[in-house]
Amino acid sequence: MNISFGQPIFLWGLLSIGVPIWLHFIHRRSTSTIFFSDIRVLKGTPTQGKGFRFLHDLGLLLFRILALVALVLAFSEPKNVELLNDHSSKTYLYLDNHVGFMEGNRTAFNLVETELPRSSKPVYLLLNSFQSADFEIKTWNDIHELWPGLKMSKKVANPKSVMDRIKEIQMEQNRGSVPHVIWVSDFPQSNPWPDFPKDFKVDLVPVKRRSLANIVVDSVSNNASQMQRGQPFNLKVRIKNRGSIAAIDQKMSLYLDDFPISAEKINLKVGESKWLDFGISLADKKAIKAKLISDDAVLFDNVYSFLIEKPEPKDVYVLEGMPGEKYLSKVFANDSLFDLHVVNQQSLLANLSNLKGFLILSELNKFSDESIHFISNWVKSGNSFVLIPNAQINNGMMGRINSNFSGQGNSFKQEVSSQAMAVRLPIKNTRFFNSILEQSSFKKKLEMFNSNSFIQWNGGIPIFEYVNGKPFLSEFHLGSGSMFVFSGDITKEADSFFKHGLFLPVFHEMALSNHIDRWSATIFSQTFEISAPKTFKFSNPESAWLTFVKGKQSWIPEQKWAGNKWICAWPDLLERNFSGFWQLSTKDKKTLNLAVNYPLNESEIQSFSSEEIQDHYRGNPNVRVSRMKDIQADGAISSDLSFYFFMASLCFFLIEMAIVFYDRFKFNL
Repeated sequence: MNISFGQPIFLWGLLSIGVPIWLHFIHRRSTSTIFFSDIRVLKGTPTQGKGFRFLHDLGLLLFRILALVALVLAFSEPKNVELLNDHSSKTYLYLDNHVGFMEGNRTAFNLVETELPRSSKPVYLLLNSFQSADFEIKTWNDIHELWPGLKMSKKVANPKSVMDRIKEIQMEQNRGSVPHVIWVSDFPQSNPWPDFPKDFKVDLVPVKRRSLANIVVDSVSNNASQMQRGQPFNLKVRIKNRGSIAAIDQKMSLYLDDFPISAEKINLKVGESKWLDFGISLADKKAIKAKLISDDAVLFDNVYSFLIEKPEPKDVYVLEGMPGEKYLSKVFANDSLFDLHVVNQQSLLANLSNLKGFLILSELNKFSDESIHFISNWVKSGNSFVLIPNAQINNGMMGRINSNFSGQGNSFKQEVSSQAMAVRLPIKNTRFFNSILEQSSFKKKLEMFNSNSFIQWNGGIPIFEYVNGKPFLSEFHLGSGSMFVFSGDITKEADSFFKHGLFLPVFHEMALSNHIDRWSATIFSQTFEISAPKTFKFSNPESAWLTFVKGKQSWIPEQKWAGNKWICAWPDLLERNFSGFWQLSTKDKKTLNLAVNYPLNESEIQSFSSEEIQDHYRGNPNVRVSRMKDIQADGAISSDLSFYFFMASLCFFLIEMAIVFYDRFKFNL
């Protein structure tokens, strides 16, 4: 038997058994003499032998010692680990409290609570956020009381992380026992399957969703950088049906500052997406609160909030004296959308860490390895960079480009032939060309053009390709920023692309599509950045502390100041009214606006059925699909032996008392 003690300090009480032993020997040595005047008249009585009296006293001493030992052990909280290992079963209730379940399926979520057992049996409650005290054992009655206060988490916990947490609790508090896991979830198809150890007893409780269409806004392509006050423009909205049935004649409405502007009828198959066009124009007001509202039955995500406002000019940096500088400067000069800066190499590198924007370089061989690495880190921090090779690139420079700018499956290599090749015309429905091809000058048929090539690559997002499939212009994501790479020197007057009408709008689009003001509209992510206005001056952390305000609700996120922006983190647990428009302030001064929406992946309401779950776990006898009301919550066989030792101590004391009273009764007779 393997015994452990919860309060081992009480074991020092075992020293008290010396007291009855000492009293026993003192009693044996002590004698007393009774004097009588004459004993002849006394009747003789039979006497007991010394051996019997010795056994009698020894038995009395033994029961006293046993009573004391049992009492001391009871106070030291003994536990039989082997009994726990062999027979006990701890229950773990995992509740998938992500937004899509708790908000998108509220009725079914509340129904789970009505089916929970009502008993004092022990259970551990685990949630996605791990914010509850999930190392503290509760009762089912406790969970009933906690239910109304359970908050939704912005994330769906990875099944592996949940199982790791259960194993951690098991090893810490219930080592060796057979855990019983009750896994309650809507089992969305976008999530990985839980993987359970074979020595776990598992009940899966799938919560069924209703079959619904769910029209959500997948993205908004408003080309906000090109908005001009008083001028009409097209707001492009990409929508998708993330439901489980087709959407038929549903409606998507656009509201500006709570006024309805226009509406579109929607017919979409499951998983299908399409673009909608809303024609609007901006007044003199700087910012407009815009909402896209669908009329589907999924209520928590049928409003998509975003802000429309005329942005500040984008900063464009061109290196002084580089090939093609005068032509590239003309592309951005005298245009209110851009602030053009022609800088020398020394000034650029000295101030790069404080700059934000769009950098164009037509050669890198004049930069040191350290400088190229510096530019690479600048791009990864959220800026944009255009590389235009102006000659054949040697192996050394190619290696430096690959070591600093390759990634995510792309790599660069030399182009053997530098002759001009025909470039394929752009695909008109490509998002990059949406605003470009809307311009009247490009509504007619475009003409093909030729261009030379000094570099080629694989990977990236193609914007233009040669007719032989090799890339001409591609975009690469580097960290939080982007890099655009041309295959050849397109700034030469002899190059056909230089003379083509797409030259200017393509450069404009590259500059405008990056360095977007991230605060104007955002979706939840673990961390997010809030760019400070150019006029904002950071003085001390207290005055720069960013506060989110929405009506009477305010919230200060975890944040740090990073030179020209705040890096913040969303809370793990969300309130019901967290989405919508927030105002951001420092020291009660309103500075920015923020539009917040629920995570897009939470809108996916397609779930695995009970039959699909059973098929997946077929062959795992320890895993079964159950209904909550059919599950018998396990009651752990207590491994605490304190009660038994208290009872044993009481029994030994009673036996001792019985022996003493018997002796007195016999003597009186």
